[in-house]
Amino acid sequence: MSDLREILVIGGTGAQGTPVVKALSESNRYRVRVLTRNSKSRRSLELATLPNVTLVEGSQDNLEDLRRAFEGVYGAWVNLDGFTLGEKNEGFYGVRAYEIARHHGVKHYVWANTDYALRKSGWDEKYHWGHNDAKGRIGDLILSHGQESMKTTLFTTGPYMNMLFDGMYVPKEQDDGSFVWANPASNGKIPLIALEDVGVYNLWIFDNPQESAGLDLEVATDQVSMADIAETFTKVTGKRGIHKKLPLDEYLELAEPYPNAYANWAAGPDAVRDKDMMTWRENFTAWWRYWSEGKGATRDMALLDKIHPQRIKTLEEWMRIVNYDGKQRGVMKGLEDLRAQSSAAK
Repeated sequence: MSDLREILVIGGTGAQGTPVVKALSESNRYRVRVLTRNSKSRRSLELATLPNVTLVEGSQDNLEDLRRAFEGVYGAWVNLDGFTLGEKNEGFYGVRAYEIARHHGVKHYVWANTDYALRKSGWDEKYHWGHNDAKGRIGDLILSHGQESMKTTLFTTGPYMNMLFDGMYVPKEQDDGSFVWANPASNGKIPLIALEDVGVYNLWIFDNPQESAGLDLEVATDQVSMADIAETFTKVTGKRGIHKKLPLDEYLELAEPYPNAYANWAAGPDAVRDKDMMTWRENFTAWWRYWSEGKGATRDMALLDKIHPQRIKTLEEWMRIVNYDGKQRGVMKGLEDLRAQSSAAK
């Protein structure tokens, strides 16, 4: 084990980070160092049972913890929690994490990226939202520094296909047995990525630095509209699926996690914020607009087939693999934490 290259994973207990840790661990080609705020949490303890995995307790928004975490590792996979940090703090700590990695001589740095929606939409402010653009602008900065001394790769995801279980895409079962997706989505294609394939892509990135260096790997399983989702659900389950387009204001009123939430809602209602922090409603107004207008449906499926020939290729295939039934299941760590906090407060 000692002769294996070690990869630091920041965000390893999250929905995206967990399959990355598992893929690196199970390959037996890497040791994995996971930075976690709570080494005794359920998700951390599950990772600790994997081969070649060690936990390092610390926070992604503490510079001393970051310095300690990066010391001595070969590579790093970094996914900061924008829903807790907020746009400004993610910008600062995202840049500092990269700089600290350079200082410590990290050889391959993978930034868990998202579409830089403001740039990709021609700098139209109506498509700006904090939790995507913070990551996107850091991704641009990272690649701008070139590949000398440290290889860098962006792993760019859109919405998770698994959010059909948890989060913004969960339907509601009706009294007649049908399932309704009631939201403000337009008819554009959304590049959904199945978390089941995330680990394989990132293992390829670390295994093939000569090919992955400098690459912005935009991934998706399938690019589908909300109407496509409802139709596929009916085909797979035999139950009627319906997409009902709601007025934006009506939807936001129903979906807001708590009254007057901000974009970094996972930090809770009492977190210190300034006047420039986006509200949750501002943030997700742009989120729904960008994705459902199809502006992110730019994935190179031929490249993804080449990198991962056995990948899940369609929404229908994914639904059959996971036995999708339209019922809510826990996937997203931020929502899991919020539910736990709500239960504890009762």
